[in-house]
Parts: sequence; C-alpha cells; structure tokens
Amino acid sequence: MTVTPDEERKLIEAALADPREFVALYDLHFDAIHRFLVSRCSDSQLAEDLCSDTFMIALEKLSKYKWTGKPLRSWLYRIALNELNHYYRKHKKEREVAIKQWHDEAQNFDGADLELKNKEDEKDALASIQGLNESFGKLKAKEQDILSLRFFEDLSYLEIADSLNISVSNVGVRINRALKRLQRLHNPQEA
Repeated sequence: MTVTPDEERKLIEAALADPREFVALYDLHFDAIHRFLVSRCSDSQLAEDLCSDTFMIALEKLSKYKWTGKPLRSWLYRIALNELNHYYRKHKKEREVAIKQWHDEAQNFDGADLELKNKEDEKDALASIQGLNESFGKLKAKEQDILSLRFFEDLSYLEIADSLNISVSNVGVRINRALKRLQRLHNPQEA
C-alpha cells in the first residue's frame, strides 16, 4: 500500500491525536522496515525484535517528529539503523547479510534476470553469491548500511540522505566508494 505525502501527513496527525491510530503507520511501513532488518542481520528472530523496538520507539517519540514533507519511512530507517548498531555494539557480533536470498529470489524470475541452465551454472552462481556475501560482510557497517538502503530497499538518494542524516551529494559519494571497495574485496585481481 502506498500513500501520498498528504495522506501520510494525515495519518501522522491522527496518530498524534490518538496513539491507537499509529497502527495505520505501522501497517504502512512494517514490511519495508522488517525486510531491511532481516537483510542486515540475517536472523529472523533478531530482525523481529529490532523491528518491534523500532516501532515502539517511533510511537514513543512521534510527538517529537516534525513533518517536513519527507516520508516517515526515512525516519523509521534511521531508528532501525540506530537499534541495529546499538545491538551489535552491545553484543559485539559480526554483521551478516543474507545475500543468498538474492539467489533464491532470482530463481523465481521468469528467466529474464537469471537463468540457470544446469546444475553447474547453479553451483557457480551460488559460489559467486557466497563470495559476494563474504566480501559484503568485510565492509564497514556504514558501507553496508548505505548499500543495503540503496540496493535492498531501493531507496532514492533523497530518502537515504534523510535516513542517514547526510547530504544527497554525500550519498552518491558514499555509495560509489562502498561499491568500489566491495568490488576490490570481491575481485582483488581486478582492482
């Protein structure tokens, strides 16, 4: 379900007037925030917990949210990232990303994006994805965050800038640098 900025503003105003109305915002943004957290930690239970924490914090702090015409989703991504980073700082765990999902999802296409002709092709593709996953895991947390927002969540540069509280031009610079570093990690002989 998508809403216009004006419709979202009305949903926010309704939630401010009556916290029970927050459920409409929750329903609108839950899938995107949950999917993002699953892609960032590859532990569905942890993702559910962090998603729950994200929406609880959003509900508690909604009165401090200032409508600027930008999607509420950007603010929710910022909260989710803060919760994820707080969790990893507290638990000192390495981050993982479930890139294998790309492989599984790609096989469900009509063959336009990925067509595996036989078992050897499938093994090669899986090995490549696993190598990419390992390389992605070696990126700095901020690099993983920005690439996840851009390529897993398909956010615009403006939405990423709002989520990370940086300028739009800085988004482009950071994405470019992160992609180059990922390429060097994944294909060191080509660097």
